[in-house]
Amino acid sequence: MKFECKGEMFIKSIQQVAKARSKVQSKNYLQDIHLQLDEHLLTIRATNLEIFCEKSIAVKGISNGVCLIQGETLLRILSTFQTLDVTLACEVIEGVFTITNPQGVIEIKTTTYEDFPTLPQQGDVVGVLDKNQVNSLLREVHFCAATTEIKPEIASVFLFSKDKNLYAVATDSYRLAEKTIPNINNIECSVLLPQKHITDILQILNEEEGDITLSKYEGIFSFTSEHLTLSIHTILGNFPDYQQLFPKEFTTEVSVPKNALQKALTLTTFFNETYSKVECVFTENKLTLHSKNESVGQVTHTIDTKKTGDDVQVTYNNKYFLDALSHIQGETLVCKFSTPNRPMFITSKEDISFTYLLMPLNR
Repeated sequence: MKFECKGEMFIKSIQQVAKARSKVQSKNYLQDIHLQLDEHLLTIRATNLEIFCEKSIAVKGISNGVCLIQGETLLRILSTFQTLDVTLACEVIEGVFTITNPQGVIEIKTTTYEDFPTLPQQGDVVGVLDKNQVNSLLREVHFCAATTEIKPEIASVFLFSKDKNLYAVATDSYRLAEKTIPNINNIECSVLLPQKHITDILQILNEEEGDITLSKYEGIFSFTSEHLTLSIHTILGNFPDYQQLFPKEFTTEVSVPKNALQKALTLTTFFNETYSKVECVFTENKLTLHSKNESVGQVTHTIDTKKTGDDVQVTYNNKYFLDALSHIQGETLVCKFSTPNRPMFITSKEDISFTYLLMPLNR
């Protein structure tokens, strides 16, 4: 293998694909990065066997070949480059990957590559989305997914199509987030993506431009751009029928300034006890928040609101309440209630595409 390439493209592509490597030290071979040169196309691949990432970049190919490089070593070396505006000459000589740059020569021993996993089949195309739409769907909800895998179906983001919309939903049973976008490309899908990989998925796809093709093959769901393919093993099972939580009508609706609520909830976190309780009392044009800690003290804070319907007095986990606000666009929140001991529904007056359900704490 021998090729020349622009330093910026090579380094950024390695760093991007490497996010799919295993983070488990015992699986050394899954921490490696696979390189394959075919004419003037260099293909970079990494996997932890749950997600697979492969990207191809244009280079000046001199002689074809394949090699497997220890990923952590390569990443650390590339991070020391003071400038990316260089041309790199790369070559494998007797099992050693050599990088020649204006500052010198770096030699890294390669390992056996024959058994390194290949990219799984992408299967049938289910549709095409703009990269920003994929980002919005996954980023806005994944913080709500369960972090324990006792119930894998809720340790995931549920991506599905229904009634001319695409939905992304996540829950940990205490709160739930739903994001919708118009399904203008008539995508048909229903898939559970593991929560533990969503951050890596977002970081990898964020480096791409343009449209992302979605495809599915048995238990594999893939995101493909012009130069990159990212495949994920999906979770088997059924996501809870969360839409039964949505009532046909609400008895109370409250408009709340988001900034004022954010500051008030932050204040109450200083007085948290075990369950991070904050008592919320919604009365005529007022929201009063109260939090108490026997060893610290207590706080009562009131902000102005606009309410229609019945008064509401309920207790929530204030950290879960606060978490949602950074994901809601706009300056005014709308909090809706149906009956006692049912979830509070939070949306934005300016953007109704995101809905957050927060379950009350039992008294």
